[in-house]
Amino acid sequence: MPVYYVDIPVSKLKVNILKRRINKEYLADFSERVYVSGIKYPIILRDKGTDLECLLGNTRIQAALLLKIPTIACLLITNRYYKDLKRVESFEDFISQTKLTDYDIQRGLLKAIL
Repeated sequence: MPVYYVDIPVSKLKVNILKRRINKEYLADFSERVYVSGIKYPIILRDKGTDLECLLGNTRIQAALLLKIPTIACLLITNRYYKDLKRVESFEDFISQTKLTDYDIQRGLLKAIL
C-alpha cells in the first residue's frame, strides 16, 4: 500500500470528534504552541474513497482550523497510485522529505512510544 507525503488544505479535512474528545484548555494551549513553532509532525490520513480518515492528528487539525492555517503536512495511506505526489519509500526518505532535525525525530519517536 503506497504512502505519500503531501500538503492538504485543512478545509478538506474533517475532525473525528468521536475518536477523541479534546479538553478546550488543552486545545488553547496547544494552539498557542502551534502559533509559535508551527506544526512539526505530519498527520496520518487514510484514503477512504471520497473521504480522508484521520488516523493520527485530530488535535493538530483542530489547532490548524482554529489558527486558520491553510494547509497541513500529511502522510496519506491509500490504495491508489499517484504520479504527481511525493511517495515515501522508506523512513529515511520520509525524514529527508520532512526536513526534521535529529532532535525532532528523537522527540517524536519517544513521544509516540510513551
